[in-house]
Amino acid sequence: MTLSLVFGFASTPVFADNDNVAAAPASAATAQNLFAKPLTLRGTLGNAQIEMHLQLKADPTEGIQGHYVIAGQSAKILLAGESENTDVIMEESINGKDVSGEWAGKLVGNIFSGTWSTTDDAVTKPFALTVQTAKPVK
Repeated sequence: MTLSLVFGFASTPVFADNDNVAAAPASAATAQNLFAKPLTLRGTLGNAQIEMHLQLKADPTEGIQGHYVIAGQSAKILLAGESENTDVIMEESINGKDVSGEWAGKLVGNIFSGTWSTTDDAVTKPFALTVQTAKPVK
């Protein structure tokens, strides 16, 4: 897989635009509300401490995007995905081209938790992250 798949999902968007929130299904409005402001999350991925940043893409109908950093490392690992209700599914890329992992979890209240896996599911790790702050849009 290539990163173009990560940033160009072919599935039906789950986000409503601001003008059509009233006409959008409840799941679309809820998904947009989860990421109405950029989120900073901190917690664990397996035994590693990480910090993650997530936000809606410039066109909210295209899903969410962001990155995370493992404590003690400087490399940003790119993220892109979709959210429906409290479910969040994302793919990641270490090199900016290939999908290196998949995130499947739930964002409930201020806790995002679930399972990270390699694309072949050979390695899985639990994750649990807590929303720290909502950063203002720049």
